[in-house]
Amino acid sequence: MKSFLAIAETGSLEQASQKMRVSSTTVFRHIHALEKETGARLFDRVRGHYQLTEAGADMLQPARQIMNSFDAINHHISGRDISPSGLVRITAPTSFSYFLLPDCFARFRETYPDIQLELLASNQEFNMTQRYADIAIRIASHPPDHLVGREIRTISWAIYGTPDDAATDDLDFLLQQDFIGACGTLRSHPVYQWFEKSHRGEIHQQCDDLIAMAHLARAGNGFACLPTDLAVPGLKRLTLLNDIAPNRLWVLTHPDLRQVERIKLTMRWIANTLKNDPKLSTTERQTA
Repeated sequence: MKSFLAIAETGSLEQASQKMRVSSTTVFRHIHALEKETGARLFDRVRGHYQLTEAGADMLQPARQIMNSFDAINHHISGRDISPSGLVRITAPTSFSYFLLPDCFARFRETYPDIQLELLASNQEFNMTQRYADIAIRIASHPPDHLVGREIRTISWAIYGTPDDAATDDLDFLLQQDFIGACGTLRSHPVYQWFEKSHRGEIHQQCDDLIAMAHLARAGNGFACLPTDLAVPGLKRLTLLNDIAPNRLWVLTHPDLRQVERIKLTMRWIANTLKNDPKLSTTERQTA
C-alpha cells in the first residue's frame, strides 16, 4: 500500500523508491502483487510517467485512510518512547543539508551518541503523516496544519559577489552590474520578479537552482540575489535586500511524536543551533 501511494504522489517509480528508501524493483514488485490481488490495473505508464487508472483513482482515498490508521497506531506506540536513543529521520532543504547541518550534527553526536540521525536532503516536501521523516526543517510562510513546531528565525535576502567585486553596498549601483538571473520555476519567486523589474544591467547567465547560482556567482559569473543560507565559502555579501520579505524557517514534527524524547532533544538542538548560527547573521557585511 505504501508503494501504491508513493507512486500515486510522485508519478515515478524511481522517485517512489527514493521516498521509501527501497529499490525500484521492490516497488514494482509491490505494485504487481497489489494489482494481482485486486484484479485490476492501477497505473498506466504514459511517456515514463505513472498515471492512475480509473480503478487506481477509486483506490486512492481508501488507501490513504488505511495508511493513516496504521500511522496513528505507530505514532501512538512510538510516543511512549522516553529513551534518548534510536533513529530520527530529518528532512531538510539541500542548502541546509550541505552548508549548515553537518557541523550541527557533529556536535549533536558528541552529546547524544545513542541517537542516530538520518538526513533526507531534498527540496521536496516529504509526507510526514506516512513517516518518511520524523522532523522537517522547512522554509514556509506558515507550517502545514498537520505538523507542529515553531518558527526558528527569519532568513534575509542579499546581493552576493566575489571578494574582488566592487566594495560598495549601494543598491542602485549594484543593480546596474552583471547578474545571474533566474529561470524555470525559480523565476516565479517574488525576489526574482522584483529583480527583473528593478535590474538595469545585463543578464548573461540564468539558473533554476539556488545552490548552482551561488557557485556561479563565486566563480565570477556575476552578482546574485540569494538568501543568507546560500552564502557558500568564497562569496561576499554586499548589501541586504531589506525590502524583500525574508524567508521563515520552521522546525516541525508530527503531533504524536513531539513528546518522544529523542525527537524533542533533536528538535531543540537543531532549533537552537540554527537560531544562533553566525552564517545566517545579518548584522554586518560578511565574507563566507
